[in-house]
Amino acid sequence: MCKRSGQLKAKLPGPPFKKGELGKLVYENVCAPCWGEAIGMGTKVINEMRLDLSDPRAQKVWETNIREFLNLG
Repeated sequence: MCKRSGQLKAKLPGPPFKKGELGKLVYENVCAPCWGEAIGMGTKVINEMRLDLSDPRAQKVWETNIREFLNLG
């Protein structure tokens, strides 16, 4: 059951990130279509906020936005 859509849809083939809690959380709780939408939203966040993802603070901002978008708290 996808936490964002509330529906049963196809899962991702594996965690989207090799390391960290977020990849596991996404894999276990989000369907593939919602993850695709999250990638698009994440790109907008990076561009609109001009985030430099080499900065750990910017990575945290991006992750917070992704978690909120996917209802992962």
